[in-house]
Amino acid sequence: MKIRRAGALLVAPVLVACAATSPPGAAGTPSPSASAVLAVYRELAGCLRQHGVPNLPDPVLDAQGNVQFNSPAQVPVSAKTACASIAARLPPENGKGPRYTAAEMAKLRQLAQCFRDHGVPDWPDPNSSGEFPLPKRLLDLGKRGFRDQLPTCRRYFVGKSITIVSATETR
Repeated sequence: MKIRRAGALLVAPVLVACAATSPPGAAGTPSPSASAVLAVYRELAGCLRQHGVPNLPDPVLDAQGNVQFNSPAQVPVSAKTACASIAARLPPENGKGPRYTAAEMAKLRQLAQCFRDHGVPDWPDPNSSGEFPLPKRLLDLGKRGFRDQLPTCRRYFVGKSITIVSATETR
């Protein structure tokens, strides 16, 4: 089993461009979904500017209808915290990362319940990205903190691994 720890709250979504694309042949004309994503990125940029990133440029659509959003590598914690609810509305970064169906999310919730039922009472449900935001106590224990539950609970895995993030770094 591999456990991947996701990055900080806004670093990944803020540093990459979102892959909301227009239909073929419609270069430069944003699709409704690209327009909606652009609106969220603009809201995020405004929030970040208000909370410590004053020179952050507005996001733009490129010729293919993709949102381009470049930000500095250092985003103050206060800005991350203040803008977390906006960042949570962004699609997964660049179309990468897990995108789970409703059935797969249900299976991940069963996985969480399995861990709780078998000795890890503070194991959280997955967030909307399918990540498990673990409390510091569980992060500090690492894999050994739930190794005994793996044989029983592995049947609820979606794929070969699960994604674990710090409860303070969720999207």
